[in-house]
Amino acid sequence: MRRLFLGPDPNVPEEVLRIISDNLPNGILFPGLRNLFWMIRSYIPPFYHIFLSPSLTAFSLSCSLLSDKILSSILSLIQHLRTLPLRALYLDCHKVSRDMESAFSSAVLQCGHSLKALFISAPLSDAAVQHIARLPNLTQWYVTDTPPRVSDLSRLSGAFPQLELLHLQSEASPEWLPLIGATAHRTYPKQESHMQAHRGPCQKLTTLECRREVPVDIAFVAPIMLFHGLVYLTLHSSCSFDGGCTFNLTDDDTEEIATALPRLKHAILGSVCYANSCQTTVSSLVSFSTHCENLGRLEIHFNTTNLRDDLDSISADPRLDNLPPLTKRAPLFLVLSEAPIQISGEDIGPVVTGFLRIFPSLKEFIGDDPALDKLNAWLVLEE
Repeated sequence: MRRLFLGPDPNVPEEVLRIISDNLPNGILFPGLRNLFWMIRSYIPPFYHIFLSPSLTAFSLSCSLLSDKILSSILSLIQHLRTLPLRALYLDCHKVSRDMESAFSSAVLQCGHSLKALFISAPLSDAAVQHIARLPNLTQWYVTDTPPRVSDLSRLSGAFPQLELLHLQSEASPEWLPLIGATAHRTYPKQESHMQAHRGPCQKLTTLECRREVPVDIAFVAPIMLFHGLVYLTLHSSCSFDGGCTFNLTDDDTEEIATALPRLKHAILGSVCYANSCQTTVSSLVSFSTHCENLGRLEIHFNTTNLRDDLDSISADPRLDNLPPLTKRAPLFLVLSEAPIQISGEDIGPVVTGFLRIFPSLKEFIGDDPALDKLNAWLVLEE
C-alpha cells in the first residue's frame, strides 16, 4: 500500500472512535511500517497513534492552515512520536503555537545517533538547536530558524561532524553561515597552516542552498568560502523591476570565490542581471572556468551591455591559455535566465566563439531571451 486517505465517518460518533482507540496499542495497524508520510488537510483521526509503528525510521508530517482543534491533535501526535530511532524527521506546519514549538523542540531533543535528515518548520529552543549541532550522523539539515545565542563559540567546536547538505529556508537562517564557519576555524590549532585550519568537520559539506532572496555581497559570501568541499552552491538573488540589484559582488570577489571553491560542479549565484546594474562582467566567468574544472552548470549575475566587446577583450586573458584539456572537462550549461542579449546577426558567431574561449566544453545556453536560440544553433555548428 502506497497511500491511505482518512476522513471523518458520519455514521460513527467520534467519541466511539476515541474510546476504541484508547484501547489500541501504538502501531498495531502496520507494526512493520518504516516510512510514514502524513499530509493533514482538514481531519486527523482520534486513533492516529495506531499508525505510529515502533519500526518507524522516517516520519514526515505536512499540514496547512488548520483549526485549533486539529492543531491540538497534531500536538498530541508529536508528543506520542518516538523520535529516538528515526533516521529522518520532517515536520512542516504553516501555523504553530507556543505549545507546538515546545513539542517540536522536545521531539528534536529525543532524536538520537540514527538521525540523518531533519526539517522542522518552527522555531526551536537553543537547547534543541545545540543538540542538532552535535548529532554525530546528521547529513542533511533544512534550517528555518536563526542560530542560538552562543557567547562562547568554543561550546560549538566540532559541530555538525557529518553534515553534507544545508538548506537555509528563511531570511533569518543565513545567520548560521558565519557561526558554522567560525566553529570550523576553531577545530584546529592556530599554528597549523591556513588550509588545515579550515578543514573542520563541516568541510564534509557538499551542498549549500539559500532558498530565500538575500543580498549577496562579500560579507555574506565570506563564510561560504570556508567550505572548500562545496560541490553544489545555490544562492537566490535577483533584480527588482525598478532596476535594483541584490547582487553586490565584483569580479575580484568572484575570483576569490572560485579560488576557494574549486570542487564546484553546480554554481547558481542568482539570476543573471536583466537590469544590467551589477558590477560583475564576463571576467567572472573566466574565474570559474579556470578554477572549477568540474563545473557543469553556472548561473551568475554579469553585465551584458557590451557583450561582444567584453568577450573580444577577455579572449586575450592569459588565464585562458592554461585551461585543462577538453576531454577532462564536463559539458557545461550556462544559465542566462532573462539576461538582455542584444546582438546583431553578424555578432552571433564572434559571441559564441568568445564564450567557447572561456568555456571550451560549453554545451548549451539556457534562458528566455530569443537571441539564445540563435546562439545555441551556432553552438551546435561549432561542435
